[in-house]
Amino acid sequence: MQAIRTRTLLVAIGVVLTTTVTWTSSPVWARPAPAGISIDYDYDASDIGKPDWAWHGRAYLPPAVTAQPSRPRPLVIFLHGVNPSFTRFFWMGGGSEPDVRVWLDEIIDSGSIEPPVLAAPSSDHSCTLPQALFTGFDLDRFLDRTLRATRGKATIDLSRVILVGHSGAGCNRNGGLMSALRGSVAPRAALVIDVCMDPYDAPGFALGRPGMDLVVTWQSSWDRNVKDFEARLLEESAARGAVGMRLVQEMEAEQPNAHERIVERSLQRWLPVWIPSHPDQR
Repeated sequence: MQAIRTRTLLVAIGVVLTTTVTWTSSPVWARPAPAGISIDYDYDASDIGKPDWAWHGRAYLPPAVTAQPSRPRPLVIFLHGVNPSFTRFFWMGGGSEPDVRVWLDEIIDSGSIEPPVLAAPSSDHSCTLPQALFTGFDLDRFLDRTLRATRGKATIDLSRVILVGHSGAGCNRNGGLMSALRGSVAPRAALVIDVCMDPYDAPGFALGRPGMDLVVTWQSSWDRNVKDFEARLLEESAARGAVGMRLVQEMEAEQPNAHERIVERSLQRWLPVWIPSHPDQR
């Protein structure tokens, strides 16, 4: 595994695990199709009269999940970044971009995590500007639609929701990850991957609930004011009495596309911390 430089911010309580795992990756184009099933569903935003807030949802159920549909499973929610090609189901098999479902299969096959349900909203409206992406995203509504779509095929444990967002998903103060963190369901953890990291955005992430871990991973192939973002995140989290890990972690910029590669590496590194595998849960 590539070397990782870490700066650790602990607010109230939190332990950073130092276990490392060695991974073998193959190019995206050489990977197989997802092994499980995908279920599609939509939210058209007609109830609020804001069509630009609509999204397409896709839930992915790995084979171990469908084999035991009544067993409560963790839920990983993935919010993609800007979508310049207006691809439906972006990063979930919709186009030529990486497929998070395949990465999840590989992590499950490694034996390091309990097989979760994966669900992702996909935006092809107002999706080319980071500060407008997923405006008004409502985590409660997304969870409701996901639970309906997967009923009878999987059982979701709402106490083990892992919220993941990449790039532009963490740049909109009125949407995306920042609005999702204000939902009524408190995620077990939020994994914030290579976002804008504007210091003025830090309070939006500091709203995380007591006991919720927040990990921000980033790579240095493009410049951001990381130092000030990190300081503001710590300050705002402490002011809100946050209990849980607050960590800003630099991961090596792996080529040819460091901004994409960091997504896979971040999932490999952190999902085993929050949803570890147990022999009776596979």
